Amino acid sequence: MKRMIELRLARAEGAIVRTLGLIERRGFTVTAITTRGEANSETLVLRLEVASEGRSYDVLIRQILRLFDVRSALLLESQAADARAAC
Repeated sequence: MKRMIELRLARAEGAIVRTLGLIERRGFTVTAITTRGEANSETLVLRLEVASEGRSYDVLIRQILRLFDVRSALLLESQAADARAAC
């Protein structure tokens, strides 16, 4: 099943690499990434499409929030991802 996760990260060297590394080490696959900057130049917003078979997305969100440069992490309700999985 694929789900969307929205992250707000500090613009710090290695923040994206650490976050993506954690996601992959936990057995999830990143299938799409969209980025944009916030109005203040210190925050970067990532929207990730993440796939996994049977792993808990809630646990992944809690693990991501423990990373130093992560300001917020939200699991988005993605009807489009759910519709593709049902086909």
